[in-house]
Amino acid sequence: MCGRFANASNPDQLKASFRVQFPAVNPPQTGAGEAAARGHNLAPRWNIAPGTMIDTITGDEDRSMTPAHWGLVNPKSPRPLINARGETMLEKPTFADAARHRRCVVVATGWYEWKAPRQPYYIRRRDGAPMAMAGLYRLNADHQPAERSAVIVTRSAVAGLGEVHHRAPLLLGPESLNRWLDPSCPEAVIEAMVLPEDGGDLEWYPVSAEVGSVRADHEGLMQRDDSHGQVPPAQMELF
Repeated sequence: MCGRFANASNPDQLKASFRVQFPAVNPPQTGAGEAAARGHNLAPRWNIAPGTMIDTITGDEDRSMTPAHWGLVNPKSPRPLINARGETMLEKPTFADAARHRRCVVVATGWYEWKAPRQPYYIRRRDGAPMAMAGLYRLNADHQPAERSAVIVTRSAVAGLGEVHHRAPLLLGPESLNRWLDPSCPEAVIEAMVLPEDGGDLEWYPVSAEVGSVRADHEGLMQRDDSHGQVPPAQMELF
């Protein structure tokens, strides 16, 4: 699953990686100042938890940043749903309509996963580039808790990453991202994306248990921490 992640992406990275368009600003600004002037809250966040607002990309040709509440309320679940299994999303009534018509991308620079006994790891791209995690969203008629709510799509973890956790976000490469955001993309193509094909080159390492507190939110949470008495795993490539 994916229950905690980080996003320190800036507008320039989003433009280069995902062709996101931002409205023009006058006078010109850069970085977080540019994002704020354009109505986007892209300040770095190092410990994003369910129940908070997250940055998503929507649109096919004209891509834009759209805030969404992380978590879908489901009467059959005691807690909001934060993940959708990619293998069954087109079959489950809770997700089927969104999987066909309301797909989005959740932007991240990495995510956290816990390996027993409660050892957190941070997973990121080796080159530090932003990640495109597949997502689904729902429009809330009463705008509660927000206009949109979203979940992150997961699949079986690839290669050695399964030693940390058996599930992982569905990461989209450039071509699969284009197909994911294309509303006319056939269901068979969407289903095929869930197969372990391209997650990019990832690395992962242990981090401080402090990340378990939703009140903690600083860059140090992503730093390697081998103080738990475990032998650090070698950084491994998925492909």
